[in-house]
Amino acid sequence: MDKKIKIRSCWLMTLLLFIATSLGASEKVLLVGIDGVQYERILALNTPAFDRLNLIKAYAGGVQWQKTQQRTVSGPGWSTIMTGVWKNKHNISSNTDGAANNNWPSIYRHIYNANPQAKIYGYSTWGPIHSQFFARDMEVLTAHAEGGSDDDNLNRTLNVLENDFPDFIFLHLDEPDAAGHSHGHGQAYDDSIVRSDRRLGLLLDAVAFREQQFSENWLVLVTTDHGRNLAGKGHGGQTKKEKTIFIASNKPLHYQYKNYTAVPNNSFDGLYKEPAQTYIVPTILNFLGIMTDDHWGLDGLPLIGPIEAKSIYVNIGGKQCGLEWDINAGTPMTISRNEHVAKFDCEGNADPMFIMGNKVYTNIHGSGCGLQWDVDKGTPLTLEENEHVAKFDCAGYADLMKIIGKEISATINDQICGFQWDADAGTPVTLGSNEHVAKFDCMGSADPITIK
Repeated sequence: MDKKIKIRSCWLMTLLLFIATSLGASEKVLLVGIDGVQYERILALNTPAFDRLNLIKAYAGGVQWQKTQQRTVSGPGWSTIMTGVWKNKHNISSNTDGAANNNWPSIYRHIYNANPQAKIYGYSTWGPIHSQFFARDMEVLTAHAEGGSDDDNLNRTLNVLENDFPDFIFLHLDEPDAAGHSHGHGQAYDDSIVRSDRRLGLLLDAVAFREQQFSENWLVLVTTDHGRNLAGKGHGGQTKKEKTIFIASNKPLHYQYKNYTAVPNNSFDGLYKEPAQTYIVPTILNFLGIMTDDHWGLDGLPLIGPIEAKSIYVNIGGKQCGLEWDINAGTPMTISRNEHVAKFDCEGNADPMFIMGNKVYTNIHGSGCGLQWDVDKGTPLTLEENEHVAKFDCAGYADLMKIIGKEISATINDQICGFQWDADAGTPVTLGSNEHVAKFDCMGSADPITIK
């Protein structure tokens, strides 16, 4: 090598090292998706790389019989992992759909929106993740690749980890899913998982080197898009084996969310008590410190960082009545199937609310739902013309509220409308006799609330 070139190369590497170390610890993320891996086989096999991580059970496929239910196939699964929402929001229901719904961005877009200078990489052995569902996001990536072999994309990822300064990398590996479809459960499938574990080990070693060399703080998450059916060759249904997946992390993961999610469905031996694949994106956003008020409308909650929910109460006739969502989605007629009437229950507990800035969210059947006012004023029939029913929308973001002291209000058509309880208990017909519709009154003051 020419002496001048060698000196210049050494000087450049020294400068890069100085820049990286002088900035101190910085948060970075590696998300590894290994397609079609059965959670139970990881536990049964010798997988030393997985043993280096915190491995927890999770679920795919949404909540059965609810609006979030989706097929346990790759298209919906990876779209959910990449967006943090179910198919009723991202609109991907099969492997052949086109672009995902722009209103619910991918993790690529979230990171770019927070920092347009971020170095973002994506390498996907199963091409449609990039070429179909999130093709519009490829413009924000520093580099990406679709197709090829798992080792091709592993080597691309290792090259970035060894020679660049990435902020976020997504790597999709496909061998176990292909082995499952070809052979079902058995030696060939198990061998594919063991080889995937070896690849994971190389990635963990590269991350550990970077943390030591550059004082970086890396979050590594590993997950899969679906389980497998009984024979192991197929998937797509709502059986326990097909719905059971995993989330693994090099950081401890908490279970605080269990206090705040409402999935009153105990099917599949309590699988819904575990986190869902929707928790991946919020966990990344919270780790990176870029989770905004709107992100609490995602269908999962962060598994890293504190979670604190509040309860909202009003006093009605000397009773403490808690703000809740009505279980009968889509009723009364003014409400769509993704919406639930907001109510005050005078004989029950308040539902947990996430009050983030000037927005209010709750979790209903595994879906993030935002407090809004209904556009059809004066309905249901108990409300007057100047009033709007309050609702939780599980397919849209929360409306902007003004939350000051003991009052909540919203601006509706340039009017300040106060958050109140309706005097006519037990109506509309979906409510019990001890419940009152929550509403926004555009000709009256807000009722005083207590937030605990």
